Amino acid sequence: MKKNKVYNLTSESFAKIFGVEHNNLLLLVKEAIKKANFKYQILEGKEYEEAILRIIKTLDSKTLKVAGPHRQSDWESGWHENLQEFKQTNFDLNQLIPKFVKKDAYIRFQGNLIEPESNSFETDFVTVMRYYLFNTYYKETSTLYEFGEGTGLNLVAASEVSPKMKLVGLDWANSSIEIMNSLKKKLNINISAKRFDLFDPDKKYLLDKDSAVLTIGTLEQLGGNFKPFINYLLKNKPKVCIHMETLYELYDQNNLLDYLAVKYLEQRNYLKGFLPFLKKLEAEKRIKILEVKRTFGSFYHEGYTYIVWKPL
Repeated sequence: MKKNKVYNLTSESFAKIFGVEHNNLLLLVKEAIKKANFKYQILEGKEYEEAILRIIKTLDSKTLKVAGPHRQSDWESGWHENLQEFKQTNFDLNQLIPKFVKKDAYIRFQGNLIEPESNSFETDFVTVMRYYLFNTYYKETSTLYEFGEGTGLNLVAASEVSPKMKLVGLDWANSSIEIMNSLKKKLNINISAKRFDLFDPDKKYLLDKDSAVLTIGTLEQLGGNFKPFINYLLKNKPKVCIHMETLYELYDQNNLLDYLAVKYLEQRNYLKGFLPFLKKLEAEKRIKILEVKRTFGSFYHEGYTYIVWKPL
């Protein structure tokens, strides 16, 4: 049986993905890349066909859970599971990796389905992205607010890049708030948490001056109901906002993999209309979009595309 070619992502590869000079990558970024195993093979032939068929059968099954405010209890129980395992293992940070990050799963990367050697490929790739983005865009901010902070790993990463930064996690699940309190105690970092519902933003809760905003895989749950949250941000005027999300409008519906991702997003009622809305705000000179970049994704869609913008 013929073996597929093995590829490997190096620090030079990531510099190319981010569109920067290799010398400009933070040492922390380079070390994270060096420490991880980014070797992979591209799926071809029968394996590729079987993977595509699996996606189609999932879509045809009509069993996918639909995003929306009715799913709060699901997120509450999901983060509670992480919380319990975190406590039972004497606060092992690996237990905070969300359960929806599947091990031994195919990955979407540069128009292909790939099979990584390492079962932590997705987590390691996100680690590199976080270090890069935080160092690039959060240098001049004093407070970072992560909306939908989940298990808090993104804020832990931010504390490694900027130890003096004030970190605030906001989530609608009480279990998530409890995880933040445990992290503060365990890691002794400047982190706090507050309950916050993105479907109904608390207008009385004001962001600090010179603050930054982060969402990772959070806005997808809003479907088309993201305007109240964006209007909340416009009112508070953070210095910069980073959203690492699936962006419906960037998929090419003449491409098979992209088309299937679009169908997946539609069935799950994931984020739609967000990018055109931000472009409209930019045309009205209310915001400036600094960067939009597709990077990679999990089996069904690319949830790690990022968009960076700031209010004007």
